[in-house]
Amino acid sequence: MTHWVVLYRKEMKEMVRNYKMLWIPIVFILLGVMQPVSAYYMPEILDTFGGLPEGTIIEMPTPTGEEVLMDVISNYGLLGVFILVLSAMGVVSAERQSGVAGMVMMKPVPYSSYILAKWAGLLTITLISLFIGYVISWYYTSLLIEPVTFERIFQSVVIYSIWLAFVVTLTLLFSTIMKGNGSVAFITIFVVFAISTVTSILGEYMKWSPAMMTEYTGQVLLSGELDSNFLLAFITTMAIIIVVLFSSIQIFKQKELLE
Repeated sequence: MTHWVVLYRKEMKEMVRNYKMLWIPIVFILLGVMQPVSAYYMPEILDTFGGLPEGTIIEMPTPTGEEVLMDVISNYGLLGVFILVLSAMGVVSAERQSGVAGMVMMKPVPYSSYILAKWAGLLTITLISLFIGYVISWYYTSLLIEPVTFERIFQSVVIYSIWLAFVVTLTLLFSTIMKGNGSVAFITIFVVFAISTVTSILGEYMKWSPAMMTEYTGQVLLSGELDSNFLLAFITTMAIIIVVLFSSIQIFKQKELLE
């Protein structure tokens, strides 16, 4: 446990030093604020830049607060995931290339402590960014559109955080397997969006899929209720995360022993 705490502190200090603790939350804040603000000012934007004939009256239904926050989640699912993967792609591969990983492992450090500290660091910055961005988007949605109950906000952010935890765990796995940061990012994004696409197309047969967490996030936002299959998807996702973490530890161990 002592080794893990030391390595985790190292990860957090590194994130502060390279400004990840600053710019990743800022990106999530911008993605979160953009939706309620654009939804509120959309009629004025269209009137100013739409090139419509003079006297044209634009009547647009005002979205509900829940619908606006659904769009925020959609932004996080596209650009947010992309940013997280890019920021995490070198978490192991970069240290292996630079030799830092080898220097750390020369000390009596368990392989599991090294990988789990990396994972905990990624999860920390992910959850901090999601929480801050989502809460601020909730504030602006309540201010400009309409209030959304705290209960739905809390439930939706917890459910969606499980999906993002799955994403960063996959990123860690591919960063452990491969050395090139670019290939890590490409493969991770490809796999994540492939899972999402297949789940969307074969939704009836993919109730267990981790990508269903995004749909359950929308369900709890819009109706305050969850599908009966949520528990299956939750258990499956947590099981996959555990298996992927264990696999990352074993792969890292084998690669370090061979080098």
